[in-house]
Amino acid sequence: MQFILDHLTSLLVAGVVILILATAQLYAQRSGLEQTTSYATKSKALSFGEWLEDDILSLGANYGEDAYRFEVPTTDSTTGNTTEFRFYSDSLLVSGDTLRMMTRYKLDPLETIVRGGREILLFEMERATAQKPVVNGEAAEPAEHEWTADGRSLSTLSAFNIAILTRTGAETTDVDQGEFIRVSFALVPEYPVEPEYLRELYWTTTLKVRPFWEPPSA
Repeated sequence: MQFILDHLTSLLVAGVVILILATAQLYAQRSGLEQTTSYATKSKALSFGEWLEDDILSLGANYGEDAYRFEVPTTDSTTGNTTEFRFYSDSLLVSGDTLRMMTRYKLDPLETIVRGGREILLFEMERATAQKPVVNGEAAEPAEHEWTADGRSLSTLSAFNIAILTRTGAETTDVDQGEFIRVSFALVPEYPVEPEYLRELYWTTTLKVRPFWEPPSA
């Protein structure tokens, strides 16, 4: 009888040890997955943010001093998101002609997901470009089929906003007064991990409009 009890005790202890080790391994795997997901999300945000910064910093390249370089962003009053934003720069050709480089950000809703017990509407921001020759200082409006998505898009956005700022930092819809452009967005991890280590990541930057310019006189 004593032998049987000792044997059962050994089995019980072994079972507890195995359970502890399995639990520790499960938590280690979950922690590793959380860190991987977090790193992938931060890396995606950094790449997307750098693309946006490059666009804003090169906005208006080779433009004349008295020409509008961007349009007022179109904003959804319900979500506060920017649904469309266009800006321009010029490319000087060897022939002496000028080619207008047009860039368009367009935000479209995709689907609603649940994260942390909260519903989040996901959006895709598509970056598209078009080119038109400049004739007498003007370039024709491109047709819809002439816009080409270039791959710098992101489909896990939960917020996206472009704001034109005055010299004092106040938001404005008057292009004449715009001296800075503020870009902000939020994105969610592509693959959910429960319990979630990272639900949303926010990114924002404010950049001076380049090249510095005087708006056209009225």
